[in-house]
Amino acid sequence: MALFSLLAVPLAGRGERLYRKMPGLPVDAQAGPLPSLSIIVPTRNEAHNLERLLPSLTAIRYPGTWELIVVDDSSTDETAAIAAAHGARVVPAPPLPPGWLGKPHACQQGAAVASGEWLLFIDADTVHAPHGPASAVAFARQHELDGLTLLLKQETESWPEQAALLAAHAGLFAGLPTLDGLMYGQYILLHRSAYEGSGGFAAVRHEPLEDLALGHHLCRHGYRVPALRGETAGRVYMYNTFTHLWTGLVRLGAGALPWSGRGAPITALFTGAAATPLLALAVFLFNRQVRWSALAAWLAVTAGFIPWARHFGPARIVLLAPAGAFLVMVAAIWGLLRRLSGRDVSWKGRLV
Repeated sequence: MALFSLLAVPLAGRGERLYRKMPGLPVDAQAGPLPSLSIIVPTRNEAHNLERLLPSLTAIRYPGTWELIVVDDSSTDETAAIAAAHGARVVPAPPLPPGWLGKPHACQQGAAVASGEWLLFIDADTVHAPHGPASAVAFARQHELDGLTLLLKQETESWPEQAALLAAHAGLFAGLPTLDGLMYGQYILLHRSAYEGSGGFAAVRHEPLEDLALGHHLCRHGYRVPALRGETAGRVYMYNTFTHLWTGLVRLGAGALPWSGRGAPITALFTGAAATPLLALAVFLFNRQVRWSALAAWLAVTAGFIPWARHFGPARIVLLAPAGAFLVMVAAIWGLLRRLSGRDVSWKGRLV
């Protein structure tokens, strides 16, 4: 069992090398004017996040015409009032039509009323640097892209979140064959022609992980929308409680593996191997000889996560990487079991 865990070390290295292949978004001091931009924020009960997000958006420096659209998807809190107070255009989303899920529907409603040549879809749990949108649009134009997607800097507050996100990201990249089709819903920039020509979010209206589905859809149709590292452009606060973390991991576990393609078994193998030291210590707690070999495996696995800790948490969190991998594995199994049994996964008060 302890020897099996050592498989996680080379796989973690493979994933980290792929991660480093992603170009970083440069901080572009754009001097000339840029085309019009519509920033679209789909929301559902996001009052606490909007208080942090909207001041960062009203402070952006964009050398061109831009607008801020907040789509309110049947919120029961102060989402709409807070958005209006910060000068955003608030668009109430109509009831969900048959076959649609909430977030793609909200994004589609925002795009339908947007006037910008470029459309930037961002999540409410993000915060943005003043130069971010201008740098993204300038980069896309310079490289003649149809858009781009950014992996923002991950901000975490608790060790379960740090350990789980560390393991989840390492597992994702360990199994990815290439970066083609990779897309992050927290930050999606698309030229209007690419959005309308591809069908936009209407093409993935029924997908629980609409970002991954949209990324693969755009890739299949020949659009150039690469994934970039965007740590300088903004930050994302994905989860604020352990319950939120658990439901998020269940949702990702239930829906992410199919989009990993032939790399899905590698992701599953990596996560299981990385979690094995925790299982070994639990099973052989009273077997002194085996316990020490399990401890050695634990230290070997944590060493494999050290490069990842530079990206997704403090260095000390690598010591809890096997526990994070175990949490990711259990959540994924639970989500898949719910799917296989015909039960949907709950997310933000809806079944997806």
